Amino acid sequence: MSLRRKTGCLIIVLILMSGGAGFMLGLIVSKAVQKKKETPAFWKQAAMKHLEKLHPDEAQRQQFEAVTDQAVAELSTLREEGIRNVWSIVDQAAADIQKGLKPEQKETFEKIRPKPPANLDK
Repeated sequence: MSLRRKTGCLIIVLILMSGGAGFMLGLIVSKAVQKKKETPAFWKQAAMKHLEKLHPDEAQRQQFEAVTDQAVAELSTLREEGIRNVWSIVDQAAADIQKGLKPEQKETFEKIRPKPPANLDK
């Protein structure tokens, strides 16, 4: 194999590895950003940032913050209720499916059955 071919192959391998590493890094960053967007603190920050476009004075800013805090608290409660409702439906569907299973299928089903997140209060 000539030096030119070896160099070409090494460059191709380097390009593929760089692309793969960039892709994986992009996925990690994307998941981190998505997770951050799920926090109530982010919701408040985003709302206040939009309200700053109104150029509020200090009294208005305090009023906006109070209203935003109340809305974020209500949204957090609604989100938690929604998640609990989703898992209630999933649990009911799993129980209905389990009723029709043969004994040897039940063991496998328990392994693959969707499980709610650990931090979910029922």
